[in-house]
Amino acid sequence: MRYPTSQCVNCENNYRNESKFCPHCGQQTREKLTVSLLFYNTITNYFSVDARFFKSIVPLLFRPGHLSNSFVNGRRSLYLHPAQLYLFLSVLFFFLMTTLVVRDNIKLIDSVIKDSAFLNSPKVLDSLIMESDFTQIEEKKITSGISEFENSLDSIEEKKDKFLPVNGFKFKKLDSLIASGGTDTDILKQMGLNEDTGEFNKKMYSQFIKLYRERSGGELIRTIFDTFPVAMFVLLPIFAFLLKLFFYRQGTYAIHLVFSFYFFSFLFFIFILMLLTNHFLMIPFWIDFLIICAMEIYLILAIKKCYKSSWFSSVFRSGVITIIYFLFVIPIAFVMVSAYGFWIY
Repeated sequence: MRYPTSQCVNCENNYRNESKFCPHCGQQTREKLTVSLLFYNTITNYFSVDARFFKSIVPLLFRPGHLSNSFVNGRRSLYLHPAQLYLFLSVLFFFLMTTLVVRDNIKLIDSVIKDSAFLNSPKVLDSLIMESDFTQIEEKKITSGISEFENSLDSIEEKKDKFLPVNGFKFKKLDSLIASGGTDTDILKQMGLNEDTGEFNKKMYSQFIKLYRERSGGELIRTIFDTFPVAMFVLLPIFAFLLKLFFYRQGTYAIHLVFSFYFFSFLFFIFILMLLTNHFLMIPFWIDFLIICAMEIYLILAIKKCYKSSWFSSVFRSGVITIIYFLFVIPIAFVMVSAYGFWIY
């Protein structure tokens, strides 16, 4: 007696109709593509990167849109899961970015800030130190240019006072309070922030005082950068949402998420190669520019293949999506991430 069979869309072998899983490759036989399925077991299986990762790299780089089509059409066990591939490459990128770029520039940023005339003009110091400095100038009989020097200091102080316009509070008073060992609470009171002041304003000025007191921007930069991986989990769904708007007849939102996962995985892989190459060999600017252009060409080719659109439609829609994303989405996200990093610094 022969049992009715069906063909597996993944390995193309036959299996019995009553089977829930293909006996040849193990893929489910009747699963619908939904958002829950897309994220199913991704986190728990994150570190189980196997040979499928290496099998996925070649089509990811040289066959735009192939992985997305394969996953949407049911071949979901042949290549690495899109969300899993994205997570692996994004974590690797941010790890290398922190190790090779951010960490090495923390001290440089701190030294620049500490040497800044804006933060470290003589008027920033206590008034007694200022008096001592001018006494040394008189003893050395360096009389020429003192008036011009004082005018430049006044200009710096005016800029700083405009930077922190709180009830006529001056930077010179802030410097004196810090030099005398005043607490943040005392400083906030002197600035005119009372108990009725909103918690948001108190927090913002407290963070500013902390940054000004420590004269260190490196840790602030590190904190902001540490929030970028979280931001990417917002930026990617927004990119998928833009695809949904421009290709609203091309299936459910989950399909656009699959495309976004693979496209962002491609971007992260290219960024990883650029980081490693620049660490050993400095890439000329024109090569970086060509790589950026190649990314846009990749997007056009992937859209044309996945959404089966014409050349004109693919070029036009990918161009508009790129412009919206880079001119509006990314700048807004950067401001929000920077604000959040400053808030938790």
